[in-house]
Amino acid sequence: MRHKNNIIAGLDIGSSKVACFIAEMNDDNQPQVIGYGTCASHGIKRGMVVDMDATERAIREAVGMAEEMADVNVSQVVVSIGGVHLRSHVTDGLVVLGNHEITQHDLDKVLEVACAKQLEGDRQIIHSLAMKYVLDDQLDIRDPRGMMGARLEADVNIISAAKAPVRNIIRCVQRCNLDVAGQVVSPYASALSTLIEDERELGVALVDIGGGTCDIAIYDQEQMVYAAVVPVGGNHITSDIARGLSTPLYQAERIKTLYGSAMASLVDSDTNIDIPHVGEDEENMTGHITRSQLAGIIQPRCEEILEMVRAEIEKSGFENTIGRRVVLTGGTSQLHGFRQLAEMVLDKQVRVAKPAGLGGLTSMSSAPQFATVSGLVISGARAATQRVPKRYNRPFAQLNIWGMIKKWFYESFQPA
Repeated sequence: MRHKNNIIAGLDIGSSKVACFIAEMNDDNQPQVIGYGTCASHGIKRGMVVDMDATERAIREAVGMAEEMADVNVSQVVVSIGGVHLRSHVTDGLVVLGNHEITQHDLDKVLEVACAKQLEGDRQIIHSLAMKYVLDDQLDIRDPRGMMGARLEADVNIISAAKAPVRNIIRCVQRCNLDVAGQVVSPYASALSTLIEDERELGVALVDIGGGTCDIAIYDQEQMVYAAVVPVGGNHITSDIARGLSTPLYQAERIKTLYGSAMASLVDSDTNIDIPHVGEDEENMTGHITRSQLAGIIQPRCEEILEMVRAEIEKSGFENTIGRRVVLTGGTSQLHGFRQLAEMVLDKQVRVAKPAGLGGLTSMSSAPQFATVSGLVISGARAATQRVPKRYNRPFAQLNIWGMIKKWFYESFQPA
């Protein structure tokens, strides 16, 4: 396999799957997916490592599949950070300028001041995102660079994570002989690949329903103002089916995908479904259920997930900000009737989004369950292009792309 300098790899380590996308920066500095791989995840629960060896095997398999398809070797990846331990909190930072022209250094200093207020012994800051600035008495400034004033303040969205789960994720990656070039929380990554500009500007809630958790990202005026993780997901629906029908989990997942519906009222036929019970031979299945009965098992759990999402949106304090706009993504969003049920429970206008913003996506790799890993590649590409020094005349492919990505993530998301 080849080694290239203009390659970006994203690695999403989730509760139901591990996914890896490998992209190559084209002549226009846009990421083009050239390989992807996915593997069932058995070592992650609710976004946290519960089995190091199983997680390592899944990472190796997913990355190996992506490398084989792309015909390249990767040594560094941008990794997703998820789990119920994530917290989002808005704080403020203030610096005295002395009436000089505001530079990027001043903006970084405001973030450092805001982060210093939030440091805790058992937690680490993953992102510090400036939402809006105040320059002297002028409010709601989006980008104060180049302006002059005496006092610069900022409202900053601090997203932090418990140190131990993050260390375990990074350790699993390192055991696969990979370096971590950057860390991005899952809700933020999913939003990067699914939300359109008008949604981010007007205000929207993104709900990414994964296997073990449900990620929520709220945007307003182009900035992510809140993030949260709800500890339920599609695996809980599968478990309900397996318990209710006394069938193996893999069969429950198959039945959910092929015949499931989130709303019994949307089932247009009462087709009988053959159910293999635990321990039975699949050729001699004795269990049977109708599609409406199956929906009766699925719908209560879907309603619970959406009720928890609604409670989290109300808790955030930004419910009025998002208006009636909600975007669904993730594997469970494809369940028949889920969008209609979401509109009823959340009382919002709901659309189901697939990842976009990347070239080279196929019908398979552009499915909603790949929203997070797509966002990781987009984040890595932005880091690389924003760090390209203007003085270079060399082609982009010859620059040290991973060095630029690491520096950008460190300076932008992990201030001292």
